[in-house]
Amino acid sequence: MSTDTNTGTATSTATGTSAGAGTATSTATSAGAGTAGAAAADGPERRRKLIEVALPTEAISRAGKADKDRKVGTIKNIHKWFAPMPTPAWRALLFASVVDDPGDEPGRARLLRIIEELVPENGTAPAPEALRRAREVLAEQERAQGRPLPTVLDPFCGGGSTLVEAQRLGLPTVAADLNPVPALVTRLETALVPAVHGKPPVSGEHGTLAGTSVDPLAGLTTDVRHYAERVEAAVREQVGDLYEPVAEGAVVAWLWARTVPCANPACRLSVPLYGSPWLSKQTGREAWLKPHVEDGEVRFEIRTGTTGTIADATKRAGRGGKFSCPACATEVDEKYIRKAGVDGRMGLKMLAIAVDDATGRRFVPEPAHSAAAALDLPDEIPELDFPGNTRDFKTPLYGLRRQADIYTPRQLHTLGAFADTVARVPGWVEADGGDADQAAAIATVLAVCIGKLAMSNSSQVRWRIRTGPSKAEPAFGRQALPMLWDFAEANPFGESVGGWRSQISSVLSGMSALPATGVPGVAVQADARDAGSLVPPASALIATDPPYFAQINYADLSDYFYVWLRRAARAVHPDLFATMATPKTEELIANPYRHGGAEKARAYFIEGFTEVFSSLKTASRPDLPIVVIYAHRQEETKDGELTSSAWDALLEAMLAAGVSVVGTWPLHATNSTRQVGQGANALASYVAMVCRPRPEGAGVLDRRGFLQALRRELPDRVRPLQQSSIPAVDLGQAAIGPGMEIFSRYTRVTEPDGSPMRVRTALSLITKALDEILSEYEEDFDADTRWCIKWFEDHQWETADFGKAERVAHRYNTSVPGLVHAGVVASAAGLAALIRPDGLAEAYDPDGDDRLTVWEAAMRLSRLIEGKGPGAGIDAAGELLARMRVRPEIDEDTVKGLAYLLHNICEGRGWTESQRWFNNLVSTWPDLRTAARDADRRGSARVTSEQLF
Repeated sequence: MSTDTNTGTATSTATGTSAGAGTATSTATSAGAGTAGAAAADGPERRRKLIEVALPTEAISRAGKADKDRKVGTIKNIHKWFAPMPTPAWRALLFASVVDDPGDEPGRARLLRIIEELVPENGTAPAPEALRRAREVLAEQERAQGRPLPTVLDPFCGGGSTLVEAQRLGLPTVAADLNPVPALVTRLETALVPAVHGKPPVSGEHGTLAGTSVDPLAGLTTDVRHYAERVEAAVREQVGDLYEPVAEGAVVAWLWARTVPCANPACRLSVPLYGSPWLSKQTGREAWLKPHVEDGEVRFEIRTGTTGTIADATKRAGRGGKFSCPACATEVDEKYIRKAGVDGRMGLKMLAIAVDDATGRRFVPEPAHSAAAALDLPDEIPELDFPGNTRDFKTPLYGLRRQADIYTPRQLHTLGAFADTVARVPGWVEADGGDADQAAAIATVLAVCIGKLAMSNSSQVRWRIRTGPSKAEPAFGRQALPMLWDFAEANPFGESVGGWRSQISSVLSGMSALPATGVPGVAVQADARDAGSLVPPASALIATDPPYFAQINYADLSDYFYVWLRRAARAVHPDLFATMATPKTEELIANPYRHGGAEKARAYFIEGFTEVFSSLKTASRPDLPIVVIYAHRQEETKDGELTSSAWDALLEAMLAAGVSVVGTWPLHATNSTRQVGQGANALASYVAMVCRPRPEGAGVLDRRGFLQALRRELPDRVRPLQQSSIPAVDLGQAAIGPGMEIFSRYTRVTEPDGSPMRVRTALSLITKALDEILSEYEEDFDADTRWCIKWFEDHQWETADFGKAERVAHRYNTSVPGLVHAGVVASAAGLAALIRPDGLAEAYDPDGDDRLTVWEAAMRLSRLIEGKGPGAGIDAAGELLARMRVRPEIDEDTVKGLAYLLHNICEGRGWTESQRWFNNLVSTWPDLRTAARDADRRGSARVTSEQLF
């Protein structure tokens, strides 16, 4: 990346040609640089869109990461959806897809500055002035060209982020999803809420924070709070007696464990299955369970503090379900527990009650005569069975086969009462003088609160122990339903997580992130195969984030919400809730459980998406691109090669439908708390594919020509990605885009025998081309570093024969004693090994290092980044970088290039810990450079080793 002198930000700019018109390359230039390239293959009259030429990817990625990390004030608060795309990214992509590239540097720089203003680095909505400028640019362009603004069509609307951001930019919207849950959420966001903008509250002005002229949502917000209070009062009257008050304080949650009879026939105690004795580890408020067996029953005493012996939980160490009886110590294993559950012998035992009093959170034991676990089931319960996919749905293995089985009887009574009462709200609103739009909007907001209430009130809710007050953690930390042995039953009438009032506040917080203006859009339940018919032909901007192949079982997971949403909102949305469950048969994911195996599921996915893209082509306005977001990790084949079933299946469908990839933009965005990804190399980048219908007459290329094109074009496309410090774990995925640009610009690429090259083969060749590019870095490395790379490839950090190490050293014109002197190798007793980053000496002064190497620089930076406590972290690493880069031996881009190369080696060999280290070194590089510049400004680049360490 280079820096634009006007904006001071780094921007990637792709220059070259569109599909079918020669080669396409990417160069790192300033925001105003680059050229529009050759004329598009479909004729010189079509101007290229900005997204085909330049994007401020760093600014978009920063905003996307901030949006992911935000806990309140984001549309994610409205209702759960799986793997949502960050809203700032869609805001930027949609603007860049509609606006023409001006073809000159000053004009392009102006538009890129507008995009940067649209995506504040804190992840929030843009300032009104920035939004006004963006909307004026779009409106003026379309007026000058004599046509209306395009309708944005998203056939996989999900959580609605695409359509919300389209409306923020002033673009009309049409949303569709086969799944009624996202269709409902998006309908609320883009149709129902805009329909009541500016209307005064039905319930009167009491509680209105601002007039509707100041806040168009003030009336709706007031009404939602008013009718939510009425709903809670009615439900409390129905089921309030099921919740026994606790004298010690306000109940936050009841903590439960499942039980099974002891396997010892002479004992038969009901064994509570719980994984930790700890209730709280908050400093000064530590609390834990001490079990006692009295009269053939386990009772729990609440102990506080950390002195004395902490009692063990019943769960034994190791994976899986293995527990011991607290009375006779007999072990019960997972096989036994599963059979007990299937036989109906699994029960519940209350562990403790979490309460809040004037001093904070504390815990009390189960009341002596509690009847909470002995309630009868209500007459109406969700009877829907879970799917047979036991990889992602574990509870049926333990006899919990129905939706109703993952709730306590009390939760079923309460959720049913809330849903049935919300179903009466439209009648209340109309009786109070509200119109049909207000009745629909208010009732739908309260209905989605029911979905959120269910998420916090089932046996999927964990009790999270942390340094602050422990709390209930809602379901779906992952996109699955695991088997939890112990869980938290939140108080639906309380003020904490899981309470009705908390859901209302959360949803209203999310609604505050919706655009303040906008024409109501359309949101329907529809199969994406037919989505092109939802708009007039050749009228729409297609922008979508389709399902991720087989990664997420959207429909099966959505039934968790659907059973309650249907009960609450069926009368208001009969078109969405006509069936007993979400549609499964037509769902476009490669579900092997549903289609009889992985290959049949893949074929179904490709066939379905070929129909989708064929349909969308008819709806796409000819001057506009089709924007498709995708993110998926590559997998290793049995032959050891990396491939990606998701990528090759989606791309194969695109090509079969006559759609070409003409540009790609990797966008880095992940939050810091996802369960999968913490401490692991989980993919963090989205790839935005810019697509267009493949022109008639596109040529044919042979395998040799494809390989030549990859070697010619890919290096110039990969370097800007590395310069932008895209995480090493994402580089391989991001490189797929430019490689597929080459592949898809032709009608077909042929193998030597004349057969068409498979997409999977093309992906494998792209990966090998990337390996070649990364290997070329070795030419820039010093001799010691080249030896270290070779030794690392063969042995990682393990010891090996000194003689072999010396023979390899001779090939690189170095020696093992010299490497030991350089501080990168340890040698003793005829053996040699590379020193791990965490094994390097703490005291280090680069000024006194008479054999500083690129390898040592990378290892020492990694040690500080991965380290804990004083003298470690980004600031310390930045100070060290500032001191090392003044040495002629060290070029910081070469150090980063080594990290990319080492990550690639680790990924290929499955060395996950080292892979994580080098991915972190690359990912933190922008922060590292900032810290180094700060150190330079402070003059601390010359601090002593004692000060630094």
